[in-house]
Amino acid sequence: MKRLIIMTAIALLPIALQAQNSATRKLLREGNRMYKKEKYDNAETSYRKALSRDTVSSTARYNLGNSLYRKSQKTKDEAYYDEAIKHYSAAIEDPKINDKNKSHAYHNRGNSHLQKGLLNQEQGQQEFQQAIGDYQEALKIDPKNKDTKYNLSLAKKLLVKNQQQGGGGSDNKDQQDKQDKQNQQQQNQQDKQDKQQQDQQQQQPSESQKKDAERLLKAMENNEKKTMKEQQAKAVQAQSARIEKDW
Repeated sequence: MKRLIIMTAIALLPIALQAQNSATRKLLREGNRMYKKEKYDNAETSYRKALSRDTVSSTARYNLGNSLYRKSQKTKDEAYYDEAIKHYSAAIEDPKINDKNKSHAYHNRGNSHLQKGLLNQEQGQQEFQQAIGDYQEALKIDPKNKDTKYNLSLAKKLLVKNQQQGGGGSDNKDQQDKQDKQNQQQQNQQDKQDKQQQDQQQQQPSESQKKDAERLLKAMENNEKKTMKEQQAKAVQAQSARIEKDW
């Protein structure tokens, strides 16, 4: 599979941070340091603490989503993708978020949906469609972003591949079960027909069997004729003997 382009740079937002208290700023900066060192568990902890102090902070939401996304890549745990999607969505809905980070949030939420689809084929169709929608929204804000265009193309290809392989949820599963049942019924019917044909063949003599029976019948007839001739000859001899004797 072609490489998925990830856009999970942390949001620094120096201007927005000025409006937040010093404790929240400190937590966000600590989270950023841990994130750059790829210590995503520590970064997650710092961002959660910052979010507890400022529950509407799109910066904390976006960066927490990035940390969870990175963790989910390592653990292959869908739960982290689900939570990352939740935080990206909250950041997108924040009216104070700037266009750049909003576009990035859409892009990364699309990545989360796409990764979920790769982990779970049965939900692949739905997840790939969600990813396509997010990439399209990101491109409305930043239409020249080549990374988002690339991922959008990849998501479309994965969607087509998933549809060809029969993925896509319970509807496809029900359809496949129905088809399997029909195939089994057809096989049972064919087996029944084959057995009836075999029984008929056993009941009806074959051509060679007919010839053997004809030869046997002819031999019996010849044997009967021979026996009759021998009996007639003996009768003649007995009659002759009696005549001679009497004579």
